[in-house]
Formats: sequence, C-alpha cells, structure tokens
Amino acid sequence: MKRILIGLAASACALGVAAPTASARLYELGESTVPVTTSCPDDCFVVTRTTALQVNTNGTTYPTTAKADGRVVALTLQLGSLTDRQISFFNRTYGGTPRVQLTVLSQSSRQRPRRLYTATAQSEVFRITPFLGTTVQFPFETSLPIEKGDVVALTVPTWAPILAVNLDKTNGWRASRASGCRDLVTQTAQQTIGSESAYKCLYQTAKLTYTATMISTPKPPRETRDPSRRDTTTRR
Repeated sequence: MKRILIGLAASACALGVAAPTASARLYELGESTVPVTTSCPDDCFVVTRTTALQVNTNGTTYPTTAKADGRVVALTLQLGSLTDRQISFFNRTYGGTPRVQLTVLSQSSRQRPRRLYTATAQSEVFRITPFLGTTVQFPFETSLPIEKGDVVALTVPTWAPILAVNLDKTNGWRASRASGCRDLVTQTAQQTIGSESAYKCLYQTAKLTYTATMISTPKPPRETRDPSRRDTTTRR
C-alpha cells in the first residue's frame, strides 16, 4: 500500500504547473532588410585606419545599438572583391594586409562632446584576405560583454573593403577621427580597451557592410503568486 501511495504522490507532482522559462534572445545588430553591394572592385572605396560606426541605415539611427544586456558572439562581414593590383596598392598605402576587429563602444550621458565614445570590449583581430569577395562570419574565441545602449563598431587598423556607396542620404557612418576627415592615412583606430575617441567625421550616402550577433542575458522569471493562497499577514 505504501508503494501505491508514493506512486500517486509522484504522479501528482508530474502533473503540476510547469516551471517558468527564462530564455535569452538572439539579435543581429546592424541587420537591414535592404540589400546592398560593396563598391569593389569597380569604383573601389575602402575603410582605412580608423574605427567605423554606422549611424544611419535607411533612416534607422544607430542600428548597431544593443537593446538589452548580453554578449556579442560573432561578426559577419560582406567583403568586396578586388584585383591583385588593388590589393597591392592598399597593402602598400595603409600599412599591411586587410584586418578588422569588433569593438564595443559606450557613451556616457555626462560625456562632452556628445560623440565621444569609450572602447569597453574588443574581439581578436581577423585577417580577411582569404575571404575577399565573400560574406563571412567569424565566431569569437571569447564573447564580448555589452550593455543596453552600447553600440558595436568595426576597428580597421589597416584597410577593409566593407563599404557600399552612392546610396541615399538616409545612410551614413562616422569614423573615430577628431579632425581631418579627408586624411585617410593617419592612424585613428581605437585599438585599446578604455581608450576614448571623438567621432566627428561623418560620411553620408554610404553603408558599412558588417553585422554582429548578440545573445541577451536571460532575466529570472517573475515570481508567480498563487491566487488561491490567502494573505494571512496581520496588519497593525
């Protein structure tokens, strides 16, 4: 008889209310429904020696802004195809073969000027020569922490063919250049965590062809109250 009673008790537990779930969400920061094509090899424009941040994509401002706290786990690049002559020229002019890394930027409301950003996290550096002419995703060896309101930018210590050009004015990006927006040779890339840079240079009618994969931090489910239980607390 005892065995039967124990079995009935176990069955009752199994038929109880299911435990609430706490799920993370997956975001592709910078994703757009409007397809674009990189400019190279025809009329080839590249990003050089700076950290690049998309600030407007088809009217959406700061499209790489994190909507929640979480971790960034991968970088996706749409890379232009270049001729050997173009590759040789850019390698020689901008300090070596094309390389990129993802940078998480934070902006304090107390900071002045307004477009001053601090690098809070960075991925490893990716050498992209073997992937020119393709769309490639790089998973990170270590995921990057990101907070709600932070943005993700692309740091380019040398050069990278990641630009779609001749778009309308609802597209634009900024570079970590405090001045000299036509100076494409001087090194201005944010390559150190904790460094601050002013993003004063705006380049309109163009789009950076990168996105970042982010997983939000799951929040504990709210405690549910059983309506059948009466409050027996004595008030004074």
